[in-house]
Amino acid sequence: MKKTKFKLLALFFLIAFSINSWAQKTQVSGVVTDQTKLSVPGVNVLVKGTKDGVSTDFDGKFKISAKPGDVIVFSFLGYKTLEVPYKGGATLNVTLKEDSAQLDEVVVIGYGTVKKNDLTGSVATISAKQIEQANKVDAISALQGQSAGVVIQRTDNKPGGGGFNIRIRGASTINSSQAANANGGFTPGQNPLFIVDGIFLDDISFLNPADISRMDILKDASATAIYGSRGSNGVVLIETKRGKTGELKVNYSNYVGVKQAYHMPEMLNATEYVEYLKDVVVGNKFAANQLNYRRDDVVLSDYLDAEERQNIADGVNTDWVDLLLVRGFQTNHTFNLSGGTEKTVYAAGLAYTKDEGTVEGESFDRYNIRGSIKSDLTKWLNFSLNNYITSAINDSGSWEAFRSAYRLKPIGRPYNEDGSLKFFPTAKETQITNPLFESDYQTKETRYLQYLGDIALQIKPFEGLSLTTKFSPNIKYSRYGEYRGLYSKDVVGQAALRRAVVDNSNYFSYSWDNILNYKYEKGIHALDATAVFSRFMERSEFYHNQVRNFTTDDFSFYNLDAGTNIVEVTSDFVRQTLESYTGRLNYTLNNKYLFTVTGRYDGSSILAAGNKWAFFPSAAFGWKLIDEGFMKNQKIFSNAKVRLSYGQTGNNGQGGGLAPLASQSLIANGATNIGGTSVATAYLTGLANKNLTWEKTSEVNLGFDFGVLNNKVTGSIDVYNRKITGIIFYTGLPSTTGFGGTFDNIGESTNKGIEVGLNTTNVDNGRLKWTTSFNFAANKNTIDKLYGGLDVLYYSASSNNLVHKVGSPIGAIYDYVFDGIWQLDEATEAATFGQTPGQVKVKDINGDGLITADADRQVIGQVTPKWTGSIVSNMNYKNFDFSFLVNTSQGATMSSNFHNNTIFPWDGDPARLFNAAKVDYWTPENASNSMYQPGNAGKYGHLVKYKNVSFTKVGYITLGYTIPQTVLQKLKISSLRVYTTVQNPFVISSYDGWDPENAGRNAWGAAFMSRTYMAGINLNF
Repeated sequence: MKKTKFKLLALFFLIAFSINSWAQKTQVSGVVTDQTKLSVPGVNVLVKGTKDGVSTDFDGKFKISAKPGDVIVFSFLGYKTLEVPYKGGATLNVTLKEDSAQLDEVVVIGYGTVKKNDLTGSVATISAKQIEQANKVDAISALQGQSAGVVIQRTDNKPGGGGFNIRIRGASTINSSQAANANGGFTPGQNPLFIVDGIFLDDISFLNPADISRMDILKDASATAIYGSRGSNGVVLIETKRGKTGELKVNYSNYVGVKQAYHMPEMLNATEYVEYLKDVVVGNKFAANQLNYRRDDVVLSDYLDAEERQNIADGVNTDWVDLLLVRGFQTNHTFNLSGGTEKTVYAAGLAYTKDEGTVEGESFDRYNIRGSIKSDLTKWLNFSLNNYITSAINDSGSWEAFRSAYRLKPIGRPYNEDGSLKFFPTAKETQITNPLFESDYQTKETRYLQYLGDIALQIKPFEGLSLTTKFSPNIKYSRYGEYRGLYSKDVVGQAALRRAVVDNSNYFSYSWDNILNYKYEKGIHALDATAVFSRFMERSEFYHNQVRNFTTDDFSFYNLDAGTNIVEVTSDFVRQTLESYTGRLNYTLNNKYLFTVTGRYDGSSILAAGNKWAFFPSAAFGWKLIDEGFMKNQKIFSNAKVRLSYGQTGNNGQGGGLAPLASQSLIANGATNIGGTSVATAYLTGLANKNLTWEKTSEVNLGFDFGVLNNKVTGSIDVYNRKITGIIFYTGLPSTTGFGGTFDNIGESTNKGIEVGLNTTNVDNGRLKWTTSFNFAANKNTIDKLYGGLDVLYYSASSNNLVHKVGSPIGAIYDYVFDGIWQLDEATEAATFGQTPGQVKVKDINGDGLITADADRQVIGQVTPKWTGSIVSNMNYKNFDFSFLVNTSQGATMSSNFHNNTIFPWDGDPARLFNAAKVDYWTPENASNSMYQPGNAGKYGHLVKYKNVSFTKVGYITLGYTIPQTVLQKLKISSLRVYTTVQNPFVISSYDGWDPENAGRNAWGAAFMSRTYMAGINLNF
């Protein structure tokens, strides 16, 4: 009996063990897909409560051992975590749902990260998907319209130009450089600080947008205070793509497109030009008070020579702009691979970009190579190495062709009788040459090789503590070569004027950061403390050579010895350093009350002795209202958090044009004539200011983050007040002092504004998903105080009468007020002001019957927009996707360079008259009240060239299709998407010039606004 019982018991345990062993060894396989039925590679699949886990392959497939009763957890960034009870069987297919709140869960805040829900400052994140969706050649363009309060103004339409003015929450400083002020005192020196993988940069045009994994924009002073003296204009943190744990993943993406110029202002044709010439002659007579002179009185032979008259008789009607235009080609190819184990991850990439302009000779070619590796060498030691290399060639083409095409008379001929190009369109024309020569006879080529890298070691001596030392170099070698050949507009056929210029520059900088971070969490307390010692150094060398008088154009700029006239040989060397000590403490109480305190102590070599060091503090508080008891039963909010912050940042003057050593008196070489002999001299270039100190920005920010309708609508509202003191400005001195001028702290200003960001999920039913994002920002900038009891500082830039005036915006337009055109029946009244009919009338502000500069000028506009906004819409239906972006800029005024060039040049000398824009100008027969009579502008003709440059642009419209997985499985392709896009298809603006976005840009070197039609693919293996 006992033996029987023993046998039965043994059999029971054997069966139980066998069942248990069989359950543990069951292989469960399946496919993970998203809501559109596409496979999702890289999903973490884990048996809950164990360490047994795998990742899905490129086809979304997985295999894992499990037994009935286990819970299998599926998790992946951007999707809601799914827990599935396993009930048995060999197959388990699951579908993951997107979690939009999780996509931006982690935010980079400088020397660290924080969960978005725990954020206390104002930070915006632009994802890789948003960047790639924009399909831009340059990274800055990809930012346009993506974040409230970030105003991006393109100042150069040439390919590879990289010309942008970027304002985060308005202008924070003043730049007085006359040469640089094409936009009223707002220059790239006021752009935010860019930090690419920890490296400080002023320009990111070298980056391939497809290589960027994310951009985090630090906007308020609390967020930027971690960068102290470099943070006053905001900070853009850019992270390039890195490796991820899992099998090797391969991605290839490309697009090809064709560019064409659009928004082309209408110019006069040959017939209209002749009538315009007559109107100019009449205008000249009116200016001389001969008010009875009319078109019929004009004798054309007095102003047009025999050749020109014959051309008119022959019906010559040359559209010089149309002759100049070509279709540009644009393409990008990006190849990426990544993968790794739990201990080591790697990534590498290659990219090629080509972008041609809409005028012959304009082209940009960029090659990018990147590679990174990160490895846990031990449990306590981590090593990482990142490399990014760019080689680029940028030929900006002729800087004269564009301007010449708009100046030339339509009655000139572009070709000789034998079909060859005619150098001067008419024999009488000796100034403006045929622009079709320019592409062959003018070269402006920049080549550069740039390396960015960082090498880091991280030590984790015990749980919660890490020490990272990171060295990040930036090396750039650049060569600019320029050649102006015999038949270029500058040389006009004179061999002695042939010109070759070669500039070589070597740049090196490094950031060395030592970061100590400690994290502690227990009960209701969570602490994250960061301490940083940082050192930044940059040095640059510059060498310039200009040689003239070449006997041939064959050498271009490659053989300077062939020129016999050495015009310029100069060189330059600049070095500066910045040393910083930083501390930040993030404390969370009960996961509801968030506190952040930051302090940075900076020392800059640029500033005067005794003023080199300054301390920049900040503090911020966040309150998760949604987690309070009184919010539990409400049905409106699914998320609610209040943020309040104060911070201070600095500017060591670089945004205001202050270069290293510029605060000192420097000696320059010169020459003078003594007794008929040239004698070398030395002179002081400026007056030293031993009291020059930091320009400081203090800011208060109040923010509210919210979600309603179960987070179908999410967003944030921020209001801020930013105070800038000690503004650094270069002020001129009387020439009798012997000095050009000096840098000084001259005043104070304020930026006040509101920012609103809104994200909505309009439809999400499994088949159709439609989301939209809205951004709105308004900013009011004022000069509050000018030191020394001044009320105004006058200066002019790009034909603007600009002032820095107390109570007005920085760089306000200060001029007379346009009041229409004097009409024929107002001749007597016009005469009392010394004017005639046809001239611009201005308002007598104080009503004293006189027009005087002191009494009758006022602020009539500002060069920055009063408000900006954007809409991004994304729709997915089954395998189709459709998206578009619209951005708007409202309330800016500029002196239009298009109108400066085309209304009405040389109208005081009809025999040399340039062509003109087709506008409704005043004549005795046409009582226009908007544009003056050609040849008779009067004292205030420039006022008509102030234009409202508000605009609304459609940034892109994209239609895509993702090939079904059933088609791709046999090809072992994970995913394949094809799409077509039109870039910049429409612009809505009352501005009738070239481009309202950069209306103040000089026509010399300008380019056409263009739209691009493109198609591309995104392929994953």
